[in-house]
Amino acid sequence: MPHAPLAAPFIDFGRAVCNCEESFRREWLVTNGIGGYAAGTIGGVRTRRYHGLLIAATDPPAERTMLFGESAPTAIYRGVRYPLAANAWNDGSVAPQGHLWLQRFHLEGSIPVWRWSLADALLELRIFMVQGENTVCQHWTLVQSSSPIQLEIEILVDRRSHHDLGTGASATPTIARVHRGICLHWQVDRRGSATDLFVQCDKSVPTPTGEWWHDFHLQDDAARGYGGHDSLWHAARFTLVLNPLATALFTASTREQAAIDADAPLLAERARLCALVAQCPGGAATPAKRQLIYAADQFVVHRARRDGSAGCSIIAGYPWFADWSRDAMISLPGLLLATGRARDAQLLLSTFADYLDGGMLPNRFPDHPNDALEYNAVDSPLLMIDAVRRTFALTKDRPWLATLWLELQSIITAYTTGARHGIHVDPSDGLLSAGELGVQLTWMDAKIGDRVITPRRGKPVEINAFWHRALRAMEELAVAMGESGRQYADAAQTVQTNFGKFWSAHCSCCYDVIDGPDGNDETLRPNQLFAALHDDRLLPLGQRKLIIGLCMARLWTPQGIRTLDGGDRRYRGQYAGDPTARDEAYHQGTVWPWLFAPMMLGHFAVHHNREAITDFMLPFSNHLREHGLGTISEVFSGEPPHEPGGCFAQAWSVASLLEILHELAPLEATQSDPTP
Repeated sequence: MPHAPLAAPFIDFGRAVCNCEESFRREWLVTNGIGGYAAGTIGGVRTRRYHGLLIAATDPPAERTMLFGESAPTAIYRGVRYPLAANAWNDGSVAPQGHLWLQRFHLEGSIPVWRWSLADALLELRIFMVQGENTVCQHWTLVQSSSPIQLEIEILVDRRSHHDLGTGASATPTIARVHRGICLHWQVDRRGSATDLFVQCDKSVPTPTGEWWHDFHLQDDAARGYGGHDSLWHAARFTLVLNPLATALFTASTREQAAIDADAPLLAERARLCALVAQCPGGAATPAKRQLIYAADQFVVHRARRDGSAGCSIIAGYPWFADWSRDAMISLPGLLLATGRARDAQLLLSTFADYLDGGMLPNRFPDHPNDALEYNAVDSPLLMIDAVRRTFALTKDRPWLATLWLELQSIITAYTTGARHGIHVDPSDGLLSAGELGVQLTWMDAKIGDRVITPRRGKPVEINAFWHRALRAMEELAVAMGESGRQYADAAQTVQTNFGKFWSAHCSCCYDVIDGPDGNDETLRPNQLFAALHDDRLLPLGQRKLIIGLCMARLWTPQGIRTLDGGDRRYRGQYAGDPTARDEAYHQGTVWPWLFAPMMLGHFAVHHNREAITDFMLPFSNHLREHGLGTISEVFSGEPPHEPGGCFAQAWSVASLLEILHELAPLEATQSDPTP
């Protein structure tokens, strides 16, 4: 089979990882560009309810539904049965133990590849998704053998929300034969939708079975304080024979697949991955940067605009987040602009503009499209204005800007005169105030019941840095629109003049919030980093140096920035335990990689030390191989060894590194692998 010219793999493991429990801690992910995905572990053991071979986005990018949980293959070679699957059970056992036959696992771009060694035979499996479809492909290759191999593939399914566990009590599908396979049909569910799953193979004989497999143990779910017992329905068994050097394509999809060349979808996906790297400005000088480009692509999804036309969005994190406006706006520069996807950036900004209401964006889009939108993110509209400025600076597309101009103006008007949740400009100093009892408005948004963990009512430091940046952006965009930007320039100057109110001479850094219900908040947090960026001219150089130095000394870790000083009595150094324990720690000491961008850009602005930035980025290059393979986790514990937590793939974590590489482009040329 001809190969598209993908580069040598950056993620590549041998038996030392594949044949032990380490293989159950490293997770792979493939996505389809409409919100659907497949995910699992190297060794095959499912450790989360979100692990499965087809989690379909039945109303893209929402309504993500587990359909195809597992395929449980067994190879029969020269009369010997080799189980290739692995499952953990509630009695503590792992059976079968197919990972013991694994010789190698690697990522081919973002395509996971397994190679099993069975006597003198080498058998390979690749898993990928068809873009724009709820279709997952398993591409099998008998790389080497002295005789054919027979494969038996068990089909384990369940129709449920990807947030749910299988109980063994849900409705089972009817089974009908179709060309090259079977169709599983579930009746209409409580939301009024029916689902079909087509499981097909180009060289197979399916045999329907029909029984529940119970007592799967999902270790990660149990550790997170959720139920860890799962069930799947054994629907059928496919049997196929592979001759030496032959390939076979096994698909599971929400629509029937026509007979095609078994290799064509794989070649198309390889070509698409190559194109992602080719369109990136400056290319990808290192394997780690290429891996970040592939990772960035996994978050970019289709979301229809309100008029039904094509739109774009960003999934905040896999496996459980949908698209959030704050995450999308923070991620856009790194995921889209830094990777040469300005057209997608335009589509995304136009899509989100459709949902502006009272000058605000919805905090997140719900998993179910009929659920109400929530408007409780004070920063998202401000970040959107700056994202429009950055995108326009690249495209110079004035007609596109004109379609957004009234919406951008409505944000400034609403924030100036008063928006939801007490958001308004204080006429005495031009600074932005926000807050309402029981409502979380900033990115530090953890909430337990009615209790907001970090309420931050008053004038948060980063919100006012974003407000100043948005006003400067509006000044620039007004000129591009042939209008006067004077009103925005004057408002920005007022913010700049009064921003010194945030400076605490006692602490030699910025207050986190000023003019709050309890006065000024001296808590040492990383939010002031956004005020320390050189281009925003909010603080003099000496103060910016003090902020960077203090944050490096007391908040920095090798995996990002702590959200709270370790000496604070509220500090929580471990992000672990049940949901309440995790929410208590979420912004009270937990490390966030996305804050690495303002930290490093601020550090470089005051110290101009490229070698230091290179050294600081090395742990993230290593992390690409440690947890969510080829991607960056949502959070890490504040204390060593800084275990990863939250989503194993987070959009703004990946975007942070790409933004640094883009903003400090000359830095890349000075690096050698394995740094990004």
